[in-house]
Amino acid sequence: MRKDRIWPQLCRFLTSGGTLANLTALLSARKAITQADIWNKGTVNQLGIMVSEEAHYCVDRAARIMGMGEQGIVKIPVTDDFAMNTDVLLAKYEEAKTKGIEIFAIVGSAPSTATGIFDDLSKIAAFAQKMNIWFHVDGAHGGAGIFSEKYRHTLKGIEHADSVVIDGHKMMMMPALTTALLFKDEVNAKATFSQKADYLLSDSEHEDWYNSGKCTFECTKNMMAIYWFALLKFYGEEVFDAYVTQLYDMGKLFADLIEDEPNFEVAITPMSNIVCFRYCSPSLTLERENALNAKIRQSLLEDGEFYIVQTKLRQKFYMRITVMNPFTNIDHFKNLIQKIKRFVL
Repeated sequence: MRKDRIWPQLCRFLTSGGTLANLTALLSARKAITQADIWNKGTVNQLGIMVSEEAHYCVDRAARIMGMGEQGIVKIPVTDDFAMNTDVLLAKYEEAKTKGIEIFAIVGSAPSTATGIFDDLSKIAAFAQKMNIWFHVDGAHGGAGIFSEKYRHTLKGIEHADSVVIDGHKMMMMPALTTALLFKDEVNAKATFSQKADYLLSDSEHEDWYNSGKCTFECTKNMMAIYWFALLKFYGEEVFDAYVTQLYDMGKLFADLIEDEPNFEVAITPMSNIVCFRYCSPSLTLERENALNAKIRQSLLEDGEFYIVQTKLRQKFYMRITVMNPFTNIDHFKNLIQKIKRFVL
C-alpha cells in the first residue's frame, strides 16, 4: 500500500481481525491522550469514547474490555440517513464531562456494518482536533475504498485520523483473518504495550521494526502478510480499485432494482456494497411486516441459494445483503427478488 494513500508517513501492523485491531487502536489512544500511566498503575477515573449508535459491536466490546463499562461508551445518535449526527458532538462531550467522564477518543465508522453508511469523517476529525482527542476510523469493511477512484470520496477526512483499521478479508480479496492497523504516528503505536519482558522485548539500539510483539496483542501470529504481498506483487493496487468499484456498483444496482419493485423498499440509498431492504405492504402492521420479512429470510436460508443476514433499524426488520463476489450480476439480483415474491405468495 502506498504511504501517500492516507498519510505521508505511517506505521502499520497486521492483526487477527478487526475486533483485535480496534481494541489495539483504542489502547494506543488511551496511552497517548490520558495523563495517567494506566498501563502500569491502573486508573480510578472514568474514561470514555464517543461512537455512533450504529457502529460495529466490537467497538463497544473493546471499551468494556478496557474497563470503561457501559457508562464509558458515549453513543452518538444518527441522522435520518444513519450517519453519525455530528451536530450533537459538542453537547454529548460536555454532558459526559459533567458526569466526570474523560473522553479520550472518538470513532468514525467507514462504514457502519449494519447499514453500509459512512460517517462524515471530515467533521469528526475537526471535532477531535478541537477537543484534542484521538480520532480512530473503523474502516474494517470500507477502508479499502481508498483504492477506488470512483468511491474514494466516501473516505474524505480519513487522512486526519490517528489510526485506521482495514480488513484484508473484507474488501481486499484475502482469506480470513488479516487486518491492517495503521497509525499516523509510529511513536504512539510503539508505546502502547510498554512493559518489561527481557526474554522477548529487550531494548535495541536499532529500530527492530520486525518485532511486532512489542506493538500488538499477539506475540505469535501466522504469516498473514503473505496475503497482502502476493496480491500486490501479482496484480498491483489496480486490482483493489477494480474489485471495490465493481462491488459498490453492484450494491447500487440492487438498490435500484428494489426501488423499482412495488411492495419493496430499501432502508437508505447505499454508499457501498451493503444494502438493507424489506418487503412491505400498506395492508400490514409494522409487527406483521417484521414477522413476514423474518419468515422470508428464513425461507431463503432454508432454500440455500442465497445467504441473507438481518438487521433492525428504527424498529423495522430488514434483510441485508453484502455483495462480495465480483461476478454477481443483475440476473442474480432478479432471481433473488422473484424468489422472495414466490415465498410471499
